[in-house]
Amino acid sequence: MKFLNKTLILVTCLIGLYSYSQEKAIDIDINPSYFNSIIEKLPKISKDSTSVEITAHVQAMLEWMTEEHYKSSFVPILIYADKGLSLAKKSENQNHIHDIRSVIGNTLIRIKDTVSAKKLFLKSLAEAEKNKDSSLLLRSKGNLANIYYYTKGYKGRTIKAYLENIEIALKLKDTTRLFILHHNLCRAFNETQKPERSAYHIEKTEHYLNLLGNPPHYQASHFHNIGRMHLLLNQPNEAIENFQKTINLCKNTEFTDALLEGYIGFKEALAMKKDYKGVYEVANILETYEEEKDKTEAKSIIESVSAKLNVERFKDQIKSEELEKKLLVQEAERKNILLILVVGIGLFLGVILCVTYYANKRRKVLVNDLQAKNKQYLLAKQESDELTKAKAKFFATVSHELRTPLYGVIGLSSILLETNELKKHETDLKSLKFSANYLLALINDLLHINKIENNSFSDEETTFNIIELINTIVSSFEYIRLQHQNKIKINVDKKVPNLLKGNSVRLSQILMNLIGNACKFTEKGVIELNILTLENLDNKVKLQFLVKDTGPGIEQNKISQIFNEFTQIDSSSSNYQGTGLGLPIVKKLVEQANGTISVDSELGKGTMFKFTLEISIASESEQLTKTPILDFKQLAEKRILIVEDNRINQTVTKRILENSDVICDIAQNGEEAITLVKNKEFDLILMDINMPVKNGIDATKEIRTFNKFIPIIALTAVEIEEQKYQIFDCGMNDVILKPYDIDQFKKTIIANISPKEIDGLKKMA
Repeated sequence: MKFLNKTLILVTCLIGLYSYSQEKAIDIDINPSYFNSIIEKLPKISKDSTSVEITAHVQAMLEWMTEEHYKSSFVPILIYADKGLSLAKKSENQNHIHDIRSVIGNTLIRIKDTVSAKKLFLKSLAEAEKNKDSSLLLRSKGNLANIYYYTKGYKGRTIKAYLENIEIALKLKDTTRLFILHHNLCRAFNETQKPERSAYHIEKTEHYLNLLGNPPHYQASHFHNIGRMHLLLNQPNEAIENFQKTINLCKNTEFTDALLEGYIGFKEALAMKKDYKGVYEVANILETYEEEKDKTEAKSIIESVSAKLNVERFKDQIKSEELEKKLLVQEAERKNILLILVVGIGLFLGVILCVTYYANKRRKVLVNDLQAKNKQYLLAKQESDELTKAKAKFFATVSHELRTPLYGVIGLSSILLETNELKKHETDLKSLKFSANYLLALINDLLHINKIENNSFSDEETTFNIIELINTIVSSFEYIRLQHQNKIKINVDKKVPNLLKGNSVRLSQILMNLIGNACKFTEKGVIELNILTLENLDNKVKLQFLVKDTGPGIEQNKISQIFNEFTQIDSSSSNYQGTGLGLPIVKKLVEQANGTISVDSELGKGTMFKFTLEISIASESEQLTKTPILDFKQLAEKRILIVEDNRINQTVTKRILENSDVICDIAQNGEEAITLVKNKEFDLILMDINMPVKNGIDATKEIRTFNKFIPIIALTAVEIEEQKYQIFDCGMNDVILKPYDIDQFKKTIIANISPKEIDGLKKMA
């Protein structure tokens, strides 16, 4: 009812307005306008003019606009802009429409209104693309590229636009446009400090310059580009030679901007040579020209502002005059129009009421559908969560089931490699061990992907020395480095703090994957690791890591794929095949640490991975715990109990320990282990977790009831994070993940049977 009341009030007001309009008389005095004075300069047209007459008018208008533009008379062009575009569209000549937009757009650029200019150029570009007109396309893109060039932060887009234009200009054989495009690209690459790319376009510019007959203003700008390139290459003498050519060509001409650029470059080159007398002399000359330029620019700014104000004023005047004419012509018709409007609004409101009614009805149906969809979504989410849990459980099971036999394969192959009688089979045994290690790496990569996706990756912070960490990582690639005859260089910025606090495991894995990739795909080359400080805050530092190689590189169209899981990029120079999980793991780990990673590669020249991380700086009070130097001879005559149900794993562990003169006993399960510990003295227990009769967790709990201080190390094939709480809560002292590195295995045992460790356990007991 409220809506109907409001509707009736609105209709009443409209009827009142209509009645008032019957009584109002208008008397307007029309004066000659500036708009009419512009029209008088052009061929006469009217509503009944033919297409030929309109085209003639537009052609004359275009010549007049161009002439006004070069005279810097911007106001008439901008006043007539809308009318001119309207007439050009009536002539149905795309070249006329484009040319008028071009003149108006470049006029807008001259008065610093690049936003309006860009809108006009984009319209022309859209029409050129629709009509597939290469000539219009080239001009439109050229206009846009010029706007991008003078807009801060758009250099990349400028370069892309110029390169696209070159392809079109080559097809059209447009020599002048080709010269301009290569010249502008050269300038853009100089400004972005890429002299090697600038050199290519300088050669092209010189080629087209000769074809055009070497016009002086083109030559001057060309020599300036060459000079800038030599400055970037630290070649001041060659730069001076070219800047002097620019100056000589521009003296006593209207090319003031080019002359200023020549002197500025000349001054920079003299400064590079430390010729301070020359710098002073050139600076005095520059000051004179710059003062003149400042005056000109100040005048230009005043004229631009004045032009904008005049345009708005004249537009308002034009609108006022046109409105007065229309009011005189339409006064007799307005009464009927207003009445029709009132009736029309009434009908419109009636339609709105009907539409609103049916819309509400439809809305109820949509709400019911949405509620049903939400229920389906919740069910689907529950199923997804269950699948995710099943996936995690599957990975844990597969991990355990695969690691257990791999422990036997890797362990036995390592033992057999140390057997002198089998030296003739050394190559075969190394291949066997490599294959087992490769399979283990695949399992580890899959588990890492799974842990990252489930947000279960360890995020513990530790204090570490960045130099020692890097050296340790690089040393682990010594074998493959020698095999591929590579050199590895490490460069650490002096501003990088030595002691940092963060997730060293995550950083190590990122670097090991990137350096490992570089080692695998590079032969007889150089691999560089550079660490730079980007930002140093009070207690944090933002570091940039660059891993560069001189390998085969990656094709540009394949760079976007390298971070996809299970993706292998073919390489003609390497037979290496991997799992395709290393780089996806790197990307996920960097993003997990709120960092960014990118890659830059050129086919045949190499690849560079670049990532940034923000890491805390360790305080002076936080000290690194140095790992004690361990001697494997400490294991001799030690009594160790191996609690393991798998016979192969029993054999492997026993053989490894007996090679260090350890006295070993074996228990098939936790129950046997308890009996042996009660009846014999042992220096340490290696306890498997998953066993029949009684598992390692329960066995350890029972042993701790009567022996509080004997070191117990867990042997498990399941990821530590999944059982960490249970392992340490039941009374175990350490964990070894199967399959393990033999040296690391022995070091862990020695660390746990050292007198200091035993004394600590006794105190705790």
